[in-house]
Amino acid sequence: MLKLTKELHNEIKVHGAASYPHEGCGLLLGHSDGESNVVVAARPLPNVWPVANEKPERFRIDPADWRDVELEAMDEGLDVVGIFHSHPDHPPVASPRDVAWAAFAGYSYLITQVVAGTPGLSRSWQLLPDRSGFVEEPIEEE
Repeated sequence: MLKLTKELHNEIKVHGAASYPHEGCGLLLGHSDGESNVVVAARPLPNVWPVANEKPERFRIDPADWRDVELEAMDEGLDVVGIFHSHPDHPPVASPRDVAWAAFAGYSYLITQVVAGTPGLSRSWQLLPDRSGFVEEPIEEE
């Protein structure tokens, strides 16, 4: 299960809308309580996918940005517990490309649909341990 506040969820949605028509992305910070990833902060990051006309369907987080956020999280006693990104004009369903690029079982992969610049439904996914696919996890807003 993914747990986050309505305010954080809204911040993630706003980033997706601001990134439109490209995919927006970032990291989810918090802790795992054994059954849930509990998010206490979201760090929107630039989509640095190198081919501009592919950014509406692909994203990449710069490794240096990732490192900086991870170090900041450690200083705050937090962990990276997931990744979020938006799907411009597509459902918030983990795609085969999302599976291929996912690397961390145990992370929450939160996807928000953004239609014509307006954010909508979010769904969250967990990578199977063998990396063969995703299973949907519930989202609980606190």
